[in-house]
Amino acid sequence: MITDQERGVLEQIEAGVGDIVDCAQKLISFKTITPPDGEPVKSEDYRNLQEHVSGILDKLGFQIEIWDVEADKLERFPGSGVKPDRDLQGMPVLVGIRGGTGGGKSLILNGHYDVVPPGILDNWNHDPFGGVIESNKLYGRGACDMKGGIAAMLQALKFIQLAGIELRGDLTVQTVPEEETSCMGTLSCCQRGYKADAAIIPEPTDMQVLIAMRGGVYGKIKVFGRAGHAEMTQPHWSEGGAVNAISKAVKVVAALDDLTDQWRTQPDKQHKYLDPDIIIPTVIKGGEWQVTYPEEVEIDFGAIFIPGTQDKQTEIEEQLTRVAASDPWMRENPPKLEFNEQWYYGAEVDEQEPIVKVGMEALANLGIKPNLRGFGTLTDAIHLINYSKVPTISFGPSIKTAHMANEYVEIDELVKTTQGLALTIMRWCG
Repeated sequence: MITDQERGVLEQIEAGVGDIVDCAQKLISFKTITPPDGEPVKSEDYRNLQEHVSGILDKLGFQIEIWDVEADKLERFPGSGVKPDRDLQGMPVLVGIRGGTGGGKSLILNGHYDVVPPGILDNWNHDPFGGVIESNKLYGRGACDMKGGIAAMLQALKFIQLAGIELRGDLTVQTVPEEETSCMGTLSCCQRGYKADAAIIPEPTDMQVLIAMRGGVYGKIKVFGRAGHAEMTQPHWSEGGAVNAISKAVKVVAALDDLTDQWRTQPDKQHKYLDPDIIIPTVIKGGEWQVTYPEEVEIDFGAIFIPGTQDKQTEIEEQLTRVAASDPWMRENPPKLEFNEQWYYGAEVDEQEPIVKVGMEALANLGIKPNLRGFGTLTDAIHLINYSKVPTISFGPSIKTAHMANEYVEIDELVKTTQGLALTIMRWCG
């Protein structure tokens, strides 16, 4: 049931759609593209965006802290995904804190401002950073993933304050870089000790409540052959003949596909809100010359798995051992498996957590039929849930155009997200 006080805030948000859109457009205009590994930040847009957000929060009475993450000083542990060599200078983290009047539950609002590259500009109908409005849609890189969500949470706080409502619980707002690459922005917040009774990340979720996400481990497999002239008849390999590494790599790829098939029906790989584990070969390189047997093939892969998985690396190692044992050449010349140092744990919150119920009820009161859902990959929630032990949910607009050309957010969904956040904040904090 919506109270008269809550209805007043919701009506202000409805009437203030222009302010919400303006906020999202401004955020989209900052070209905060996460740079590839090994490349430094080349733009002031990251810092300028955070200064803009700081100005908004300052007017709302928040105490602001801004810092650059030093990746090599972050605590590393299994599943953390820390890349110690990554240069994050110039991509600041911002945390704003505003104390409540007392007696309420505390809340973190978290959003990532980094975006993936726009890709081929000719595939866009509008400037990716122009924030163009057309047919009730706001276009731009990050419109749904997730500058629209950041605008919604900032504007929700503004409209709560404009209504004269004083919250009892403490509020923490975090705007962070690096979600699209390493999640080290939010991990830095966690390692600085920022905690709360719950957290919300307004990621695009199709207006559903996200409570579970898979983790990921990545690596490469080197498959060996023996070079030889491809136009000459070769003796058997045991007599010194050439061996085609590509042919052997085909067996390895088939073994990885078989592993995915096994996991699809394996009881301990089933999850109520997530698909079973998968392992996908994503890059393959091999061979040097058209008339030479290839002597090495390298296969890059990603393995995505449900929360609670104990040792994904051993499962992959055992499958590779099995395929090598089935082939005489590979038995004597086994493939070499290398895992990236950086991998990420999955995360989930219990569907009975109070913040889950409050978020679901808020969306239902807005006429949305929310369902609990999982996400096939990870978000910054992994660190809030696992490292800081903060129950974290996500809800926000449609995800269907995330990372695509002509990314957009429906303005109606932007308003609904703002209203859903406002209701949840008021009910959670008191």
